[in-house]
Amino acid sequence: MPLALALAPSPSPLSPHHHLRAPSPRRWLAGRRARHLAHVALCAATLAALFVYCRYDWIHTLAAPATAPDAFSGDWTRLAPLDPALVGDDVLEQAQAGRADQKDERASPGDTLDDDDLPLFPLDSHTTLLPALPRTRAVSYDNPWYLSGPRKKLPPCERILLFQFMPWWGFASEYILYARAAAAAKKLGYTFLEDDRNWNYGRLRNYFQPRKLTCAPPSNWWDPRLAEPLSPSSARTRPARLVYSRLHLSNLDDWTRETYLSSRAAVDALEALRRADEEHAVKADRWILEEGGTLPAVLEDVFQDQSRAVNRLWRLNRELKAQVDEVKRGSGLEREKWLVDQRLHGEAGTDAADKPGRGPMIAMHVRLGDKAAEYEHDSQLMGITNTFGNMTVFVEAAHDAYRRLLPSRYPSLSDSLPRFSPYARPALLLITAEPSIPAALRASTPLSRPFELVQTPDPDLRSDDEGASADGGRERLRVQLNAAGEGAKGPKAYAREAEGRMVKRPRLARRAEAEAVEAASESAPSEPPSPPDLRKGYTQAAFNALPLLERVVHTQAFVRDVTLLAREVDAAVVSGASNVGRLAMLIAGKEAVTGPKDEFGVALGGRIRSVDAHFYPTAYATAIYSQVADVEDLDNAAFLPDEQHAAEQKAVAAAAARKKQRQERKKAEKDEARRRRAQGDDRGGAG
Repeated sequence: MPLALALAPSPSPLSPHHHLRAPSPRRWLAGRRARHLAHVALCAATLAALFVYCRYDWIHTLAAPATAPDAFSGDWTRLAPLDPALVGDDVLEQAQAGRADQKDERASPGDTLDDDDLPLFPLDSHTTLLPALPRTRAVSYDNPWYLSGPRKKLPPCERILLFQFMPWWGFASEYILYARAAAAAKKLGYTFLEDDRNWNYGRLRNYFQPRKLTCAPPSNWWDPRLAEPLSPSSARTRPARLVYSRLHLSNLDDWTRETYLSSRAAVDALEALRRADEEHAVKADRWILEEGGTLPAVLEDVFQDQSRAVNRLWRLNRELKAQVDEVKRGSGLEREKWLVDQRLHGEAGTDAADKPGRGPMIAMHVRLGDKAAEYEHDSQLMGITNTFGNMTVFVEAAHDAYRRLLPSRYPSLSDSLPRFSPYARPALLLITAEPSIPAALRASTPLSRPFELVQTPDPDLRSDDEGASADGGRERLRVQLNAAGEGAKGPKAYAREAEGRMVKRPRLARRAEAEAVEAASESAPSEPPSPPDLRKGYTQAAFNALPLLERVVHTQAFVRDVTLLAREVDAAVVSGASNVGRLAMLIAGKEAVTGPKDEFGVALGGRIRSVDAHFYPTAYATAIYSQVADVEDLDNAAFLPDEQHAAEQKAVAAAAARKKQRQERKKAEKDEARRRRAQGDDRGGAG
């Protein structure tokens, strides 16, 4: 007999219901049997549900991505783990082994739609490589700015700040210096001018629209000998002319720190930031930079000024705009988004043509090649344990972004972004110059399998073009240094920590390599150099050895891709240890990096996330804390190739010839008019 029936009171003769007739024995036994079967079924269902819940929670615990215990504030910011069906036994074993000594005390807020719906997508190892776009036909040698009217009608520029582009270094590295100088000019009230004639990437007009000047600069505006190097002291004295370039690299770091980061509150915040990074480095518990950590709050003001400067300058020309639009069409970015309110209009397995729209597209920039030393330097400073070339963290960050693009309890990447339907398959847009990245991405982590892989078009390089020589580049640099005046320094390069602070020193390995090349060239017969092939992997030396037209074609593809990453996709994953990653942050803007904030004003992370180093607004990561000394680095064996130098000289000579022809034509017209007036006067006098 069930316990409830045994404890129930029996009808009493004094009960008001004693007159009711008792049920027959047969009916009483049938009811008892039915109640017993119902109890058994209920208990069995409860036990089954408990078993399924415990097993699901245990597997999710193993598959959860590693995150530093103090990465977030608040339990809800702990993203739900991936569905075990996506991970596989090998990843579960690695997760179990890697987390044996770690204990995450925060509870998961629950499952999201992406955890349930991702297994609906078939596994796909295919990568869609978009076809190459038409090449540019000519190299531009035009100036990066123009006057808004005739020079004589414009007021003279009262104060100018000149930025000199230097050869050899990477695009993003030099462009960030350029943007920082532009931001300083805006802050100080100077007219900003740039001299890009010596840049190894060619003139800015090959990529961007020219700027309009509303004042007339002096005719010798390009001469650095007439200007003082930008520094905290020269910014205070406010001379008529300032100049900045890599020749005075740390000066702008000092000005940035004094202008933005010298208040007591900023110093305290920076000390807390450095202490947190050092603790992570000691504990070795930071596999990936946490969401919301890409842009520390103390650096938001200086980031905002630099980002605004970039967006005043990063205005693509007509050719680059057309390339961006073409890649958007080829990758599917132009298609209408499949939003959450359209989830019942299609199914995950239907063809793209039958679906309401596209799914989330998350861009991923990966740079290997010659960036290992730079990565190790910055990532170690911030306590990142991930090794260079391991792309698991990139895909993990892509999954984190994907969860926040779906309807869930997690905050959106932006308050203005609508949520995607969980039935819309996500895609990764690969932006890389490394040909092995797609295969390595698929092989290194099964986490990439739910995503469709789309790679932007490779630049249409012609490797059989005439090779370029770098002979004479160092000599021209020395001439430029001499022209810069007494006390000028050479370009700077990274060095290791010495005596408790960062010091810039020449790279001995590069010097030895240059000496070896020079010795080999003296003993070997003279043969034309074979053109470099960037399809084997990107290095700065291989790029600089290309003919100018090939460098422009390659750089146009780079500018196109960075624009897509920063402005067009739904989310992006970058390396903050890379100049490219920090440049993409500046192009995207502060809101795209910080994302929404909680009730305490803490950033939750936006649609652009760094997986390793947080943003820093200086040339050196440690310069936000204290002064960094630097010394000359004149040991680069390859600077500006001779053919670009010759082309620049030819373009300058042609411009001078055209100017001379115009002057001669105007002089001839004036002489002719004067002669005719004289003839008219003679006729009048004779009459």
